[in-house]
Amino acid sequence: MKISKKSQYGLRGLFRLAEAEGFLPMKKVAKAEGISSDYLEKIFTELEKKGFVRSKRGPSGGYALAENPEEINLKMVLEALENKFSLVECVEDECKRMSRCPVAPTWKKLDKEVKEKLELITLKTLIEKNE
Repeated sequence: MKISKKSQYGLRGLFRLAEAEGFLPMKKVAKAEGISSDYLEKIFTELEKKGFVRSKRGPSGGYALAENPEEINLKMVLEALENKFSLVECVEDECKRMSRCPVAPTWKKLDKEVKEKLELITLKTLIEKNE
């Protein structure tokens, strides 16, 4: 399982929104994280479509979380931003060999455990660990 730059940047941007109260301008979020504002804008547009953030135009506009930080966990965000999100491809795509593969049960178990751990880490958890 490799977490893409897109997901890393998305999580870092969401962290900044979770820290803030109200709307944050995209340029401010991008600058704080050292990320291109154009690229982060594309990621946030995707996160907005999936219900994680909301946007507001105008001088007091920008982006804000659509939900409370304790309601958004890492698994949710990674599943939203990654095309495939499994430890190994065959766990998600059920290959023909799955029923006779000697390693398949181990992959499935590990995949499940990783996802369960990611569910426990919310944006609020990340904020608390950085205080």
